[in-house]
Amino acid sequence: MINIKERRKHTRFKCAVKCNMDYYEGDPDSMDITKTRPAKLRGSILDISKGGTLIISNMAVAVRMPVHLTFMLKKEKHERSGKIIRTGLLNDNPSEVAMKIAGLGNKENYYIAVEFDDIITNLSEHDI
Repeated sequence: MINIKERRKHTRFKCAVKCNMDYYEGDPDSMDITKTRPAKLRGSILDISKGGTLIISNMAVAVRMPVHLTFMLKKEKHERSGKIIRTGLLNDNPSEVAMKIAGLGNKENYYIAVEFDDIITNLSEHDI
């Protein structure tokens, strides 16, 4: 049996939460998001932790780009800024959650992994 060390710092919680995302295009090293108008997309959060989230969407985005997410958890509005750390075609994502969703024939073809700039301090499975 192969023992693969878990790299995540926070427990992930599976969910199905709609979200809005402002994302930016360009060079992340020279971008000033206070002067750049974001593009907008909608997606669905598949899982979330205190430190980040996995989203599916029908649009491709670039890695390392800043994002701003808005979503509801148990009637509480959350807004989180972060950066895209992984993205690609949903069919190419080896995670169990993504593979299950890809098999359902949804219109969302892309996954977007976002790392939050600041953690959600009191997130538990009861908040989902």
